[in-house]
Amino acid sequence: MRANFHIKIRISEEARMDVREDVNKISIRAAEKIPLPDNSCNVYEEMKGGRVECQIRRNNKKQQSSAHEKLMSRCLRLTTVCLGLLCVLLMTAVTLLYARLTEQSNLLQNTNTKLSYLEKAIQEGWRAFNSSLYFISNEKRSWTESREDCTERGADLVIINSREEQEFVDSFCSSKDASVFIGLTDAESEGIWKWVDGSALTTAYWMNGQPNNGGWKGRQDCAVTRSEAGKRWNDKPCQDLLYWICEKKLIS
Repeated sequence: MRANFHIKIRISEEARMDVREDVNKISIRAAEKIPLPDNSCNVYEEMKGGRVECQIRRNNKKQQSSAHEKLMSRCLRLTTVCLGLLCVLLMTAVTLLYARLTEQSNLLQNTNTKLSYLEKAIQEGWRAFNSSLYFISNEKRSWTESREDCTERGADLVIINSREEQEFVDSFCSSKDASVFIGLTDAESEGIWKWVDGSALTTAYWMNGQPNNGGWKGRQDCAVTRSEAGKRWNDKPCQDLLYWICEKKLIS
C-alpha cells in the first residue's frame, strides 16, 4: 500500500510540473502573439526582468517618441516657413516682372502714338524742330486772323526762345519773300512786348532801328520776321495781310 501511495504522489508531482511547464509555454506563446500596449512590457518580460527594468524601458521609449515628435514638429514648421517665404519671393518677382512689362508696353504704345501723330502732322505740312512742330501759311491774313487759324490747328503763333530756333524759322520762311507774323505784340502797352502765352520778351532779334512804332504812319503793334541776311524782326501794323507761322508742342 505504501509503495502505491508513493507512486501516486510522484505521479502527482510530475503532473503538476508538466502543468506548470504547459502554463509557462502557453503564457509565453500568448505574450508573443498578443500585441503590447504602447511602450509596455509583456507579462513574461515583467516576470523575467522585473518591474523596474521594464519601467525604465517604457520611459526610454516614451522619451524617444517625444523627441521624435518634437523633431518632426520643428521640421514641419521650418518647411511651412520656407514655403511661405518662397511664395512671397515668387509673388514679388511676378509683380515686378508684370510692372516692368506694363511699363515697356506703355512706352512702346506711347512711341507708336508719337510716330503716328508726327507722320500725320508732316503730311499736313508741319515740320519738326526739337520738341515742337511748325506750320507756315500759304495765304495772307491779319495778325488776329493768323492767330485764330493757328488756334484752330491746335497751336498758336510761333514763340522764338533761342538763336537756334530763330535760324530754323529763318530757313522755314525762306520760301516766302516777305515778312511773316510771329507771336509777339505790344498791343496792350506800347513798347512792352509780350509773347502770345503772356511771357515777357527777354531775347530779341530786331532789325537796326526797330521797333519804331511806325513813326508818322500809325501804330505798329505786331512783330514780323524775315529770312533776309542781316535782317530779323520788325514791327508792323496788326491789320496788314501777311503770312504767319504756327507752333505747337509734340505730344508728351
